[in-house]
Amino acid sequence: MSIETLVEGVTTGRLSRRGFLQGAVALGLSMSGAVALLEACTSGTQGTSKADLTFVVWSYGVETIRDNIKKLEAKVSGLHVNFQDFAWTNYHDTMVARFAAKTPTDVCYSSDHWLSEWAAAGWLSPLEQKYPDLNGYTSDYFPYVIQGMTYQGKNYGIPYYADTWAFLYNEDHLKKAGISQPPTTWAELAQQSQQIKAKGIANYPVILLFAQDDPGSIEVWTSMVFSLTDGHLFDDSLNPVFNKGGSAAAKTIDWISGALNTSKILDPASLTSQEIPVVKAMESGAHTFTILETYNQAELNKSGSGPFSGQFKMAPMPGDTHNTVGYVRFYAVTDQLTKRDTSVIKFGDDFLQYFGGKPDGAISPVVKRWAVENGLGFGWKSLWDDADVRKAFSTWGNPDMLRQNQQLARSKEGLTKYYPSWDVFTRSELQKAYLGQVSTTAALTAIADKWNSLKKG
Repeated sequence: MSIETLVEGVTTGRLSRRGFLQGAVALGLSMSGAVALLEACTSGTQGTSKADLTFVVWSYGVETIRDNIKKLEAKVSGLHVNFQDFAWTNYHDTMVARFAAKTPTDVCYSSDHWLSEWAAAGWLSPLEQKYPDLNGYTSDYFPYVIQGMTYQGKNYGIPYYADTWAFLYNEDHLKKAGISQPPTTWAELAQQSQQIKAKGIANYPVILLFAQDDPGSIEVWTSMVFSLTDGHLFDDSLNPVFNKGGSAAAKTIDWISGALNTSKILDPASLTSQEIPVVKAMESGAHTFTILETYNQAELNKSGSGPFSGQFKMAPMPGDTHNTVGYVRFYAVTDQLTKRDTSVIKFGDDFLQYFGGKPDGAISPVVKRWAVENGLGFGWKSLWDDADVRKAFSTWGNPDMLRQNQQLARSKEGLTKYYPSWDVFTRSELQKAYLGQVSTTAALTAIADKWNSLKKG
């Protein structure tokens, strides 16, 4: 039994609500997730008026979204937006159920790591199909943003939020150790860490987010791989290259293992640390260096965060290329919208322009609002030239460094429908290699075998 089978059963009346919930839980969903799926499946079919658009998001900044919708409706005569939000933790499964049940959904939030699944199923439509005007903005997007919204050579979105993984350090620690500049290579990071450790400034200068149950752990590792020469995991045909001798992946594992077991500059707690504990540990001054998503720099530097507030800086990822991982969340057009009346499709363009395009020749007021009021990263290169945006981000970071990190970022490789299963397996194998329980070669061989097995289906 699959989610699709359950959806078909409950929407056709062949399966009871109780049966649906029992089946969903049996497939591994939480009860709250199962209930959200059931709600999505039974919320009706396309029953909106000809001018209505249904907009579906995950639950963040809901009041801001409602206010943005209100302003758009006042601007565009005749447009009405039906707005629905669901918890992030259940969002993917809720949307799959909506798509399968053809529950009214015109525009929705999507993500780079779901795109291949949703586009291949025909649930989303490339912008060129009905909204080619929106493709004219891609030249002003950072490369990783374009990569993350592209499937089979076609663009499927306009960015709502875009961010990167960043190398962060405690500037006060470096000054106390007599170090004038942050490290530019992994060898320099090891050398500086040993210097900081020897001076008693931090017993474990480095802490990294490597908890197996935190999805961010694979992105930290991937960022380190990307930073090296030939820093790729797959070739253009999605065949593994990370298992080849001397690969960037192998060098990364060896560096981590050495930092953990030999030089002991990496805190062993890294292997069980999720995002918040890493942030708290950095705030306390227990560590000097880490890799976190960019928005955490704002948390580290906010007033009252700890004794080192304002001392946390960003530098390019150590390595040869300084590349890192970037990701994008975006507004996507569903196949349902492209099949509606011409007038409604036109309202769709009004909506997308206002929320993520250039409605009056300037970058969307919604995009700028998220950036200035909430500190959300964005996909537009030229928005870094906006005085209000620079002022807002300058309160906790360096706008030029933030822009540089985005320019260096790359979208994750291998984003397929089976990537999540491979990701979970890989986290476990990497930890074994970090701890020296298996060799680097053995770990990468097992990871490659898993990928090839999933790829074959």
